[in-house]
Amino acid sequence: MADEGASPSPEEAFRAALGARQDLGRDAPDIAANIGVQMGHMGIDVPTVSVVRRLRDIVVTLQPRTVAEVGAAIGHTTAWLLDAWSREDVVAPDMVDVMEEGNRFAVILDRVIKRYGMEESARVVVGTVDEHAPQTRAWRLAHLASKERPPTLMDALDVMILRGGIESLSARAASGLELLRRGGVLLLIEPAVPGEDINDSTEEGAAIIAGFNAWISFVQRCSEEHDLAFVPVHGGTIVAVRKLS
Repeated sequence: MADEGASPSPEEAFRAALGARQDLGRDAPDIAANIGVQMGHMGIDVPTVSVVRRLRDIVVTLQPRTVAEVGAAIGHTTAWLLDAWSREDVVAPDMVDVMEEGNRFAVILDRVIKRYGMEESARVVVGTVDEHAPQTRAWRLAHLASKERPPTLMDALDVMILRGGIESLSARAASGLELLRRGGVLLLIEPAVPGEDINDSTEEGAAIIAGFNAWISFVQRCSEEHDLAFVPVHGGTIVAVRKLS
């Protein structure tokens, strides 16, 4: 018989972290709610409250020391996370990278970070994860003994939250896995299956179909090489990958 007092295995702890947290509140923080309205006006897809709330719950439960949010847009999920980390009963990370591809949202993201007074631990990084991953590896090779934060996107991450279009999702997810420590967790939103209205004879349609097929291959690899879990909530399914090697 198993020892009832024994600590849970890493796999058990990972699965347990995927559940909902009743103690963190169900409603969107005011700043996040306002950002959601702005996103709607800008034509940017806004994730459902259920999706972003569960992302927050998972991240808070994992208690990461280093976190990267990739594809942050204008900071909707960022605000949910920073609001949780500002609570006295929540363990906040030591370092947070908030990444968006272009400079146009960098000022907005920096403002969100300052609203929560987290300038010492959080910073904005401009670019894409597949661009930064090789830069980070090169920097680390040149600074093997350094415990400093890389000037590029951090490596040895405890958690990465990654979002973006289906066309390059699998490539960015693979790059994200490279920057996780062993046991680190990658969190994504499962893309929708391309509908019948997608025309694969057009360049855009072909890119979507190819991207979705690449995503299926990525998930298959993760199921064989890592610890993979699916968390269905209202408005989407969160895909969680715990890196095993």
